[in-house]
Amino acid sequence: MKEYESYEKYIDHQKEKTLDPVRREKWLGQEWGLKINGFKQEFNKLSSFLTSDKKCLCLGARTGQEVVALKEMGINEVIGIDIVPHEPYVIKGDIHNLEFEDETFDFVYTNIIDHSIDPKKMVSEIERVLKNDGIFFLQIQLGLNQDEYTVFEIQNPVYDIATLFNKSYCLTIKHVNNDGSSNFAGMNVELFFRKDEILSRLFDKYGNLSSIELPEAYENLWNDINLPIQNKKLDNANILEEEKRLSILDGLKRRAYYLTRIAEMHDVKNILEVGTAEGWQFFSFGEYAKEVNGKVYSCDPRDVRSNRHIAEYEKECTYYQATSKELGEDNNIKDIEMFYIDGLHDENTVIADVVNLIDKQTKDKAPVWVFDDFDVRFGCFKDIATLINSSNGFKIWDVGLTASGQPSHQVMLNTRFKIKG
Repeated sequence: MKEYESYEKYIDHQKEKTLDPVRREKWLGQEWGLKINGFKQEFNKLSSFLTSDKKCLCLGARTGQEVVALKEMGINEVIGIDIVPHEPYVIKGDIHNLEFEDETFDFVYTNIIDHSIDPKKMVSEIERVLKNDGIFFLQIQLGLNQDEYTVFEIQNPVYDIATLFNKSYCLTIKHVNNDGSSNFAGMNVELFFRKDEILSRLFDKYGNLSSIELPEAYENLWNDINLPIQNKKLDNANILEEEKRLSILDGLKRRAYYLTRIAEMHDVKNILEVGTAEGWQFFSFGEYAKEVNGKVYSCDPRDVRSNRHIAEYEKECTYYQATSKELGEDNNIKDIEMFYIDGLHDENTVIADVVNLIDKQTKDKAPVWVFDDFDVRFGCFKDIATLINSSNGFKIWDVGLTASGQPSHQVMLNTRFKIKG
């Protein structure tokens, strides 16, 4: 991330590009029609969604070719904003502080997120002004030479972009063109997001993984079960600096409770977990099950659960010293509305868990699937990526550093899996 002395210095620097007379002469002259046609080609990817009644916003619109393209496609309400206005197509605006009411737009487009000094704030503003089920269309330059106005360098859009969203599912991340080449504007990768009503309610009520506050019962489970384990891991990783230790622990302790709030927002009662270990997540699910009169099933080949809490959650939690295969064969387990997969991390193991449990999915609605450790250092990364590609969208969040000092991510899918063939 490029640093500036002040926000005003950042704005002044970005204005240089938009006001550059050589660039403006090209934009308004020889490139005008080319870019309008180019944007039409890009927006046609969403032709079934972009009907005339949709209200659209283009961020960083420069001289407004994307605005004109949408208007010529028959869309009546289109607004472009930029730090330098260009009437009548582009009004003055700030991508980090959008002067529009909540849930104003059906569609937002930009290709300048790499020019944002605060992409998290920019994304929060996009999600704020988008209506539920609205689409955000983002195009980026990945692995290409950036100009001097690039502020936010994107290394991996899955981790660098998709994790910024709190209220939206990422529908797809793909090349702009099938052959991987850049389009007319120099963009080679595109991402589509859909704002989701349930995720919006989750964030509005509880915040995100980094801000959610733990009730006492869940904090006690963390302190009793997982805190001593994580402190030992920090010692083993030679992470001894107190501030870093506290930061890592603070990032980890909310995971279990956050998943129970996902369950709440999706009206989940029955939960199945793979990978019980000491039982921190297992008993946290049990605490939630008490709230909703639900049931939790979990399995692990080794029984190393915290003995202190087994009796406390005996009614809600059923443990199997087994694998997902045995759970899949148990006819007493059915109508599972949420699956949490945190078992083996080798390639093909997560796929096997899903196949083993596929018949346990509730038939009344699409179940929630949460997969731990969506990180390239694990073989299961490929498994989870395959499942994402067969779903209707994914939500990924950055859990923070593990006690070994490694980045960690979780993925949620709200989808029903089917066995092909």
